[in-house]
Amino acid sequence: MSATYGYLSMFYHQLTFRPAPLPTSTNLSGQKALITGSNTGLGLAAARELASHGLSRLILGVRSVSKGAAAAASIISESPGCAVEVWPLDQDDWGSVVMFARRARDAFGDGDGDGVGRLDFVLLNAGVKRLEYTTASTGHEAHVQTNHLATALLSLLLLDPLRRTARRTGRPGRMSITGSSVFFYAPVSDVAKPAIIPWLDDRASFKAGSQDRYCLSKLLLVLWVRELAARVDGADVVVNVLNPGWCVSEFHRADPATRAASRWGAYSAVQGGHCLVDAVVRHEGSHGGYVSEQKVKPVSNFVLSADGKAAQKRLWDETMAVFRTECPGDHLDEFQEW
Repeated sequence: MSATYGYLSMFYHQLTFRPAPLPTSTNLSGQKALITGSNTGLGLAAARELASHGLSRLILGVRSVSKGAAAAASIISESPGCAVEVWPLDQDDWGSVVMFARRARDAFGDGDGDGVGRLDFVLLNAGVKRLEYTTASTGHEAHVQTNHLATALLSLLLLDPLRRTARRTGRPGRMSITGSSVFFYAPVSDVAKPAIIPWLDDRASFKAGSQDRYCLSKLLLVLWVRELAARVDGADVVVNVLNPGWCVSEFHRADPATRAASRWGAYSAVQGGHCLVDAVVRHEGSHGGYVSEQKVKPVSNFVLSADGKAAQKRLWDETMAVFRTECPGDHLDEFQEW
């Protein structure tokens, strides 16, 4: 799909579809959720909506604890029955990612009959968008680190509490990762490289001033989710990737053109939050799927092609190799045969 056609298609869907909130009858009492990137924008809107449906406990994974505390206070003021906690998470830092996941695994352990240890929903929403080449503290290019690698590591390490909850409750745990329709027009030649991650980390691969790298990072998420879902039993955990649409958000602060254009047709953060919540609560048949306009939709021809499947497997192998090299430890033991 050409970028021009892709953007026109996006505008069409923005103008003809309006995200809906969960039905008022939705009852999440006794259930627990964890959301990253949740102190502002779509993540905060999703947190508020989940809490409003009787959620028992909510974890906000945030980079700024002070901003997270303000977000938590706003949620509690609207939904006083929900216990909201703020946990620090810096996806630029392997130590922070692993510590966050360990804290979740400890907090949502086996528990007992009253559901103390349960974890029902995980929304991995943290991400970055930059038009200039920058690197994370890990040395990886910023989109590669935050949007793909750190998110992928969390998707592995948070499977265990979701799976244990599912086996106690008889309902699959839910994990949704925030993607974007822009993956349709990502430069696929970049994932055709023999070594995808080293190439994307190279400054020479970055087209400054364009959204190409952001688009590509969302393609990486689609490929990762499809491969992850092939290795995870959907009866234990349903994993999907979602498109929240083009939304008014601080997320675009590094992209003045997109921010300015947001006045024409962009969803509000609340509407984008509806899409996050819809994907993680509904669509039990969406394992490995792409949820857009609150429906399970087909992915791109490239993703389904032989080249796309080869890139998917190569990306998985490279990503797991990065984890074993850069953040080794017993947290990876269960994935040794993956």
